[in-house]
Amino acid sequence: MNPEQREQLISSAKLGMKNAYAVVSGFPVGAAVLTSAGKVFQGCATESVISGMGVCAERSAIDHAVACGEYLFDAVAVISELEEPIAPCGMCLQYIGEFSQVADHDIEILMIGATDEIRESSIRQMLPVIFGPLDLGLDVTRYRR
Repeated sequence: MNPEQREQLISSAKLGMKNAYAVVSGFPVGAAVLTSAGKVFQGCATESVISGMGVCAERSAIDHAVACGEYLFDAVAVISELEEPIAPCGMCLQYIGEFSQVADHDIEILMIGATDEIRESSIRQMLPVIFGPLDLGLDVTRYRR
């Protein structure tokens, strides 16, 4: 990821946080994904008053990209209003991990705090054992265009 892409990824995640629908928790979270083609898609946390119906920002960003025909990701950024950077939840790590199998490479994860502190990791560092489509013998080549 070059410096311009990194800045665009972080800016998109921040905008996603501003657009979050955090009606229950009051805890807005934003995210963005960088595709292997260099496109950035944002997402935001979307809650519901019905328990369990919400969507995390990271999965929202990935779903936004998938809806536009993008399946190969190089990086994910996640941001909240907390001073310390937050990590993706376990469900989001699983989701990102599946797409790392589709992309056939590790996906960088940027975690950003309210003070703009950035912690960097990768999906394979955070979730070293990934269960995904390849473990089921599924053909993902159509998503690797």
